[in-house]
Amino acid sequence: MVRILLLGVLFSCATEHEGLMTDPVLPPDMLVPTPLVEDVRCAGVPDAGAAAGWRHTTSRFLAEVGDPRHRGMDLIATTSDEAHTITGKLTYSTLEKDLEDEDVELFACIDARWQPLGDARTNSDGRFALTLTGDERLPAGMRDLYVSVRGDRSGTEFIGFVAPKGSPIVVSDVDGTLTGSENAYPMSLALGTDVPAHPTAPETLRSAAMHGVSVVYLSARGDRFTRDTHDWLAAKGFPRGPVRLPTSIITIPGEDTIDFKSSALASLAGFDLIAGFGNRGTDIAAYIEAGLTPERIFIKLPEFTDEVAGELMAGNATGFDLYDRVRTDNLPALMPTP
Repeated sequence: MVRILLLGVLFSCATEHEGLMTDPVLPPDMLVPTPLVEDVRCAGVPDAGAAAGWRHTTSRFLAEVGDPRHRGMDLIATTSDEAHTITGKLTYSTLEKDLEDEDVELFACIDARWQPLGDARTNSDGRFALTLTGDERLPAGMRDLYVSVRGDRSGTEFIGFVAPKGSPIVVSDVDGTLTGSENAYPMSLALGTDVPAHPTAPETLRSAAMHGVSVVYLSARGDRFTRDTHDWLAAKGFPRGPVRLPTSIITIPGEDTIDFKSSALASLAGFDLIAGFGNRGTDIAAYIEAGLTPERIFIKLPEFTDEVAGELMAGNATGFDLYDRVRTDNLPALMPTP
């Protein structure tokens, strides 16, 4: 119910949080993991050249009256996939007006420098797609991607995650699972408050990353919050990883959330899903459908204890109250051996 009431607040306030993706601000003694998949980053943004002008006059008016609210959709693929399709959505103003039928250029950080991947054109929803095949596909790595709008050279950074087929991953929900409560993020949009992370949640996921396991973040918050989500994860010290969010602004808990998360998990079938973290019954249902066994499904308590009590009593998932216990008692046995 709280999520429904905050829908309008989410739509109007989220853009205040959007900005360039940031690196984490970590204490000097905090151990930064080195994942099995190389993390490839480039400084700044690619030099795409001068603005080339617009295909449509309406696009120029749109860009003049509203700030860009672009987002790229993180690529998650294997080196065995026949094609890597890079997608995103381009909008302007707090009303998210779509940039239609305009050209964009895509770049990837390869060999420590920005390299062009190709051009694409937005559709009537402001979405673009560039499909890479053969030798054009991205090499293995967690790398920076960037989309640049030819008309005004506005753009945004996102992530391309490519790993060998069968590579181990951990999937985690975000709201209430990693954040201090289910509604901490939407409330922060309305009130400008900080969103805390559960104690030692970052260390727990970093411990998986230190064993060569990549982390994928799966949330029912809409894809317009992609950069906000990346920035929060980085600021709190979570390992870098791609996020998968639905196209709707928000997905109401229930069957719609189960359908979205189940579909997202099915798209990760090329990877070895080691464990899944969540905090609600919808997470349990989606992880079970993905084939995870109860000792690999971790449900953060106590916020939704009543909701998940039946599933936990039936032994369908593992409930926990402190991340330290999972990190020391559960995860080591699940980690792949060298």
